[in-house]
Amino acid sequence: METLDRYIIPYVITNALFLLCLAAAIWKPIYCRVFLFLLFLSASIFNGITALADPHSYLVFGELSFHNFYAEFIYGSFAEHTLTYILIISSGQMLIAAGLILKRHFTGLACLGGIIFGFAIAPLGIGSAFPATVFMALAFLILLRNYRHDYIWKWDQYKTQLIETNHVSAARG
Repeated sequence: METLDRYIIPYVITNALFLLCLAAAIWKPIYCRVFLFLLFLSASIFNGITALADPHSYLVFGELSFHNFYAEFIYGSFAEHTLTYILIISSGQMLIAAGLILKRHFTGLACLGGIIFGFAIAPLGIGSAFPATVFMALAFLILLRNYRHDYIWKWDQYKTQLIETNHVSAARG
């Protein structure tokens, strides 16, 4: 519990933000999409810079993880090749961010990447602010399943889809 005490404020804030993100995926999908784009863009840049400056700072995640498999991986192969792993993760985060600003299939691929990423880092426990990453993955799933995406700067795209969805529902029922 000492570890959670040390990180309680960012942990609570992160989980609150991702609960809001999950709600936004349902009611204001453009806000969710912009939030996730900014998050993945900034995470990519931060991780890239940190990996180059201090790659071994990521080893703290071994002590924060829920599962021994993750701790063993972090203290083993990951510790030996930290820069490579973090640059790969950073590149993946940048691809997700890029997909979120584009449309249709690119956004769908970004959502799939976000779902995989969210569930993959969830066992890092407090280090990934679990369950925030699960909320994030669920928000990506809602975006993937419920909407046809256009470029992110087309702010009214989801309003039109809601109207189309309501007309289709009324015609069927």
